[in-house]
Formats: sequence, C-alpha cells, structure tokens
Amino acid sequence: MFNYSSEVKWIQVTDIDGGLVWINLEKVERICRTSDGSIFEFANTVIQTIVPFEKIPELLSGDRQ
Repeated sequence: MFNYSSEVKWIQVTDIDGGLVWINLEKVERICRTSDGSIFEFANTVIQTIVPFEKIPELLSGDRQ
C-alpha cells in the first residue's frame, strides 16, 4: 500500500495505446504491475498504462510522470 498526499485526487497517465487518460485516485481499488507498465483497477474498469510500476509512488505524491 502506498501513502499519498490527500491533495492529489486525479493523475493523468499515458494508456497502453498512447492516449492520455485521467485517473481518479479515490476510485482506484488496485494497482498492478505488468510487463509493459501498470494497470489501474476500478469497480468496473481496468486501465492499462505504460507507467512503470516503480513510478507509481511519485505519481501518488503529486510528482509528474
């Protein structure tokens, strides 16, 4: 589990197709590592991104991708 700033509610990341997507951190249930990046899972949605799993703590703390 990561601790993140309570001020960061949304992050913008690049999805697996190269598009930019906004992710509401309050809705994220799980973040998983993949061979190509990371997957953000919500109740009914899965967003696969090219964000390296190791960069997730920086994103959650408010640093840019």
